[in-house]
Amino acid sequence: MNQTILITGGAGYIGSHTTKKMLDYGFNVIVVDDLSTGYREAVDNRAEFYQLDVTDKTEFSALLSKLQVDAVLHCAGKIIVKESMEQPFDYYNANVLGLQMVLEALVENNIKNIMFSSTASVYGDNCIHSPATENTPTSPVNPYAETKLAGEKLIHWVANRYDMKYVIFRYFNVAGAELDASNGLAMLNTTHIIPNANKTILGQNNELLIFGNDYDTKDGTCIRDYIHVLDLANAHTLGMRYLLSGNDSNLFNLGTEKGYSVLEIVQKVESVTKQTLNYRFVERRNGDPANILANCIKAKEILGWQPQYSLEQIIKSDYEWRLKHKYSPFFSKNLLLS
Repeated sequence: MNQTILITGGAGYIGSHTTKKMLDYGFNVIVVDDLSTGYREAVDNRAEFYQLDVTDKTEFSALLSKLQVDAVLHCAGKIIVKESMEQPFDYYNANVLGLQMVLEALVENNIKNIMFSSTASVYGDNCIHSPATENTPTSPVNPYAETKLAGEKLIHWVANRYDMKYVIFRYFNVAGAELDASNGLAMLNTTHIIPNANKTILGQNNELLIFGNDYDTKDGTCIRDYIHVLDLANAHTLGMRYLLSGNDSNLFNLGTEKGYSVLEIVQKVESVTKQTLNYRFVERRNGDPANILANCIKAKEILGWQPQYSLEQIIKSDYEWRLKHKYSPFFSKNLLLS
């Protein structure tokens, strides 16, 4: 009998790509999403779908009681750094209290396996001079990262008390789209540089804003480790296989171990699209570390995971998805035409 995975936030960017990958692998997948930021159209038709807010523990627990679920992948939550600086209450409510409600529902329904979407932002500035391993000290510099770290700790202690197992993934910068342009990142106000750069190339933004050029880096702009969303989805599938095989709870970084500055991204976008990108430097954003780079040896050795896609492929897939849907809206909320 195939094992069943429930994905909270499964209509979102990472959740929907992971849903497809897990279905392709052979898992049964149930998606739960309140559609506040996700899109029903992004969910693979093979998945069972429920529109529900997981922060309503009573309703979520009642749903779980009717289902046979082997593990939960918790992707639901808020993810925008700048917004978290402005709305800390909202971020603690969604990312910490929301996770607590999910964990309480799992305990009530005797579900023993959870996978959690965390972030490399928990390292703060502690990986400026060397790539972050899972043992690098955590030091969040914004409420988003702080709430994700609080979530990790909550899972650890709940799992210890209720004999649960978990896998936590700390994502570095995720970008890219399905290679057939069937799914990608749909947000009206994207904060990620690659989507924003491609939107600028396509005339959907007037210019690309680069936040700060006075960081202590090779060209003064922030350096990040970019990972394709399909590589991330594959890691979730391998991680779920690891989790459901009865292995010990574990924590993994997911990145490519390659760092690119913002100006290098600009050059790559211009190279891939063969167009000139209009950009302008503005002041730094609060909460942006100068350099974040991954060490992913642990995921490679334990899960057998290897990132497959280059930065060029990340940019190209996102660009082609946006180009394909520029005039024919893919999502009902018509975001790409806004």
